Amino acid sequence: MEYRPSAVTNERSPIEERMAVLVIRVGEVNGLVLKSPLYWESIEFLAKDEVSRGIFYALPDQCKLHYLKRKIKASNTEERELSYEPLYDY
Repeated sequence: MEYRPSAVTNERSPIEERMAVLVIRVGEVNGLVLKSPLYWESIEFLAKDEVSRGIFYALPDQCKLHYLKRKIKASNTEERELSYEPLYDY
């Protein structure tokens, strides 16, 4: 049976709750740049790997960024979103 959140109660499935906690915890990592490839790949990596997620949660805060950098080879520089606004104002 597929779970669908109720529009009335705004309930979440257990997986949605776990992933919401994961996104919050990754976003709290000191030195991790939001919107960086490392940020996005960290979320995906930890969402898929329960053991690594457990290690990440158990690590002291000062070690979390180092752990993510060791496990995920991605830039910690913010990605700029493409803008389709005209360059010139005519």
